[in-house]
Amino acid sequence: MTYIEFFDATASKNVGACLSYAPDRVVFIGGNTNTVNRHIANYTRVFEDRGIHIEFDHKTASKSNLENAVNLLKKLVETYDDCVFDITGGEEILNLALGVVCAKNPDRNIQIHKFNLRTNSMYDCDKDGTTVFKDIPSLSVAENIRIYGGDILYGEIHEEKTYLWDLTPDFLEDIEKIWTVCKGNVRLWNVMCEIFDAIEEVGTVSEDALTTVAGRSTVEAYLSQNNNKYKPAHGIIKYLLDNGLLTFFDDADETTITISYKNPQVKKCLTKAGQALEMKVFVTAREILDDSGKIMYNDAVNGVVIDWDAELNEEESQEEKYDTTNEIDILLMHNMIPVFISCKNGKVTAEELYKLNTVARRFGGEYAKMVLVATAIPKTGTQGEYLRQRAEDMGIKLIEDVQKLDTQGLADKLKNLWQN
Repeated sequence: MTYIEFFDATASKNVGACLSYAPDRVVFIGGNTNTVNRHIANYTRVFEDRGIHIEFDHKTASKSNLENAVNLLKKLVETYDDCVFDITGGEEILNLALGVVCAKNPDRNIQIHKFNLRTNSMYDCDKDGTTVFKDIPSLSVAENIRIYGGDILYGEIHEEKTYLWDLTPDFLEDIEKIWTVCKGNVRLWNVMCEIFDAIEEVGTVSEDALTTVAGRSTVEAYLSQNNNKYKPAHGIIKYLLDNGLLTFFDDADETTITISYKNPQVKKCLTKAGQALEMKVFVTAREILDDSGKIMYNDAVNGVVIDWDAELNEEESQEEKYDTTNEIDILLMHNMIPVFISCKNGKVTAEELYKLNTVARRFGGEYAKMVLVATAIPKTGTQGEYLRQRAEDMGIKLIEDVQKLDTQGLADKLKNLWQN
């Protein structure tokens, strides 16, 4: 079977049909040759990784010459007697040309379909009652990034890359304990995380990376660089010790600070101020069910570090260096609709909105949904008003005061983010 795809700049439109039912070949019509070839390379990788081989081809078509477009489509219809036209994307002139070809060839079996990826609907445009598509098209987070020419940079827990958490029942309980103390006083929690991070930055770390010893004066000097002070909240420390998240903490002699963590995953959650909020949103979203009892989001990843062009540069040192990269706190997939979420457990600036918008549009096109989850947007004053207005103008949904929501309330807020 051959699909004739009217090429679109939004990659999702170009692969939806193939994800529903894989053909033998796809012929893209329209678009710049170099651009389409780059897209074809991205799509080939995604399908080959699924164990599916599709032969991709490309034909150029004029954006203004109807006769040229008609002749091209006519030739394709004559070449492939099993062709299916997918008109989900592409130039309008190609739809007009296809109408002309159909009118001139009433006896040919020309199948024409169109997908609505937002509603998971497929339209039988030729109205013959015959359809070839089977499954609801869907992508993983990694595949969605790849079809737009990027790649996810994966790494270990201590690296500034995407870490795939080991979400054991025990760790899920730890996340809930961490979020409980965080939401009790988000400002104080941020202060404590900054202190823990400072200890790690300047201290001596044990071989298993779970115990750190640091000079108090060195920690204080490090914190002062960001106008912070060493004022630990011993109530929070006691909570962490009582719940086994910290296994040891001592700063009694006022010269040395010693701290020990339960495990590397807990350590990561305690040494980064925004990690608690991010983890709570992440684990809540991945467990949401739709009305039929199925998982709402077919894939969810947090701390997603994206390489924009999926290529490596080799420097003289032979060290690998990626080009432009960005991190998205959480990326959810509802079939083919990506939901980009930024989590802010403190002050929010307009820059965060622009960063979220830029990455989401680059790796989701018109289908991207954008969400900012925040705990501290001012209720009054020009700053809060400006942020809310800018978010509305940019199509970014705000979920405010998330620390006041219980788990079900948060799930309700996250459930339908993929919808318009």
